[in-house]
Amino acid sequence: MIEYYLWLLQLMGAANPKSRELIRRYGSPKAAYEAVYEGEGKKFLSPAETRRIRGASLENSRKILDLCEKERIRIVSLSDEDYPKNLLNIYNPPLLIFYKGDISCLNSDICISAVGAREMTEYTAKVTRRTSSDLSRLGVVMISGMAVGVDHTVHKAAVDAGGKTVGVLACGLLVDYPRGTAAFREEIYRTGGACISELLPTERPSKSYFCARNRIISGLGVGTIIFQAGMKSGALITADHAINQGRDLFCIPPADLFSANYCGVVGLLRDGAIPLFNYLDVVNYYFNDFTDQLEALNKKFKIAYDKPFVFREGGAEKNGADGKSAGEKTAERFDFTLREPEIKAIYDFLHENGTRQLEEITDGCGISPEDVSLFLIDMEIEGLIDSEPGGRYFIKE
Repeated sequence: MIEYYLWLLQLMGAANPKSRELIRRYGSPKAAYEAVYEGEGKKFLSPAETRRIRGASLENSRKILDLCEKERIRIVSLSDEDYPKNLLNIYNPPLLIFYKGDISCLNSDICISAVGAREMTEYTAKVTRRTSSDLSRLGVVMISGMAVGVDHTVHKAAVDAGGKTVGVLACGLLVDYPRGTAAFREEIYRTGGACISELLPTERPSKSYFCARNRIISGLGVGTIIFQAGMKSGALITADHAINQGRDLFCIPPADLFSANYCGVVGLLRDGAIPLFNYLDVVNYYFNDFTDQLEALNKKFKIAYDKPFVFREGGAEKNGADGKSAGEKTAERFDFTLREPEIKAIYDFLHENGTRQLEEITDGCGISPEDVSLFLIDMEIEGLIDSEPGGRYFIKE
């Protein structure tokens, strides 16, 4: 059957909704093939599609399959069980997905799409790295488009955090585009992610295809994050796809309301997009729908939701026969030398002084409030500390 899907892709081209119309009309790609060559099916083809009949053949399909086998490229079709389920309910899902790596995460894990500007500001870069890293550490699969700027930052943050990420290419899998990213794709595969494309393996990128590709990026996620978008940003096309597909749309509040770099984001927020201040906004939004997965990935969220909040004075209570708290035990295994020195300074301050407000930690450690907040999030994820309402932090019990 895969040969007939490949024939249809040769004939109709990628992202052509008429491909599925032919399958629906005749029942299968094989039946569509027979109808076209017997003549009856030709009446549904445009002049350009009719001209491509001579170049589309099952022989070419077999050559493509041989090339994919040689290059370790796998193919999944619309009728396969392991086809990404989130794509089945979008308009014009890809007939075929060519991929390298492991796409099982697209059906088994929580997927969030994230896109933004190619020329990002320093603020956007910082927020993108932090948010993508934090979500990846929780086991969320980050989906993006492998472009320079925000896309690459999303993928790199996920890989550096040891998480899974999936890149949706605007070219075939054997094309090095953006130039110089072929080696980085291998890093994505090593952490359990994948790169995918609906284009034939040797097909070059084209300007006309980028808009169509964005429907796959948004379609793979339960929600889409826009990190930065100007008035004519391609990220706005992805946002439109997400809205039309019934996906949730998150936007990072702009660094400057009057900057042209963020005017697209301002419009989306004004129209009802969900403001995203850090990764917890995503976690809280989907907690009820994905409780089991999130609990398995990070049990601290179940504790935070289920236990009553208790204000503490002094040091954290000790647990266990050895008199050590959970945070102290984690600290014994935690390699502080591999992380920012501020994390060790904050841990030592809380260990010595007990429960403290954020402002007290800032003053005691000599670190800016903005940076302290980010480091505290990291430390909570790692299981070193815990927090209470009102911005009070303590070594985890």
